[in-house]
Amino acid sequence: MNIKSSLVLLFSFLVTGHAFAIDPVYEGPNGIREQVFATNCLACHSSELSGAARNGAPPTVNWDTYEATEPNAELAIVRAVEEMSMPPDASGIPKLNDEQKAAMLAWQSAGFPQEAAATSTNATFDLTENTLKLPVVIVGSQKFNATLRLIPLESSPTGYGFVLENAEQTTASSDTAATYTPETGKVLIPSVDVIQNGTVQDQATNVELTLVAGSDPMTFSLDESGLEIPTTAFFSYEANKLALPVVNVGEQKFSAILKLIQLPSSPTGLGFELEDAELTTLTSDTPATYDPESGILTLPLIDLQRNGVSEDQVSAEMQLITGSDPLQFSLTSYTPIAQ
Repeated sequence: MNIKSSLVLLFSFLVTGHAFAIDPVYEGPNGIREQVFATNCLACHSSELSGAARNGAPPTVNWDTYEATEPNAELAIVRAVEEMSMPPDASGIPKLNDEQKAAMLAWQSAGFPQEAAATSTNATFDLTENTLKLPVVIVGSQKFNATLRLIPLESSPTGYGFVLENAEQTTASSDTAATYTPETGKVLIPSVDVIQNGTVQDQATNVELTLVAGSDPMTFSLDESGLEIPTTAFFSYEANKLALPVVNVGEQKFSAILKLIQLPSSPTGLGFELEDAELTTLTSDTPATYDPESGILTLPLIDLQRNGVSEDQVSAEMQLITGSDPLQFSLTSYTPIAQ
């Protein structure tokens, strides 16, 4: 069982609603000392025991205080979780169960904290990276920090959603923590700071997401939001990706992602390959327009970004390569826009 994967743990929590009763911190009634060491280790590994009462446990390896435990915490992980050689078979003391092992690994991942840290950090939505970061998500009795990426999502009331990119257990606390309710699949985020180039631009409150049942990777519909979703096309030099929030195709509107490719047949030597496209309800003052009859894709405004910072703006025109699968477009021209 790959219990080192906190993302798998989070998936299990979200789908089943199960929550571990063990906090990944040493102290506290639900901490590692009380829920792991006291039940499975202190019969031998206690500084209050000596001689034969220790049943062969080394005198310098004790788990009854944080000061004694911290220097040997990695050893506890190796013996009790990875090798499962502790407690010894002959001791009659049960081995750690899956819940205890998962809590120990989460404690290790957090750096073996003695007690929970506190934070008042809000969630953040980065306009330049299109990522939503949640420092604290409460799922039952467990807490996680998570990063989600904005995606177009036709089934969403807003036309957008978020896909889970990363999640790890955390010991932090927050006055504005997000909460997940397994029965409804709802995520409520009380406060989100909207940032651009590292600076807070705005704040949205009571942002609501809903888990899309059966989605893999986990995807959440953006149901209610004060978030201003970017509607200007932009090209990221780091990813070599072109994001088109709105593409008009007749009476329909799409959001699309295209990848830059070398294309010798193009007048510029470059082209783009379609990676993803979804229907959208967004509107834009500078939408791209595709003409199915001519195969021409017109882009009146593209923001060229490096490390999330705008460097220039251009207009461009592309031509569909007939018969290409996946769809490819020749970059026929691009023109700097005077600012």
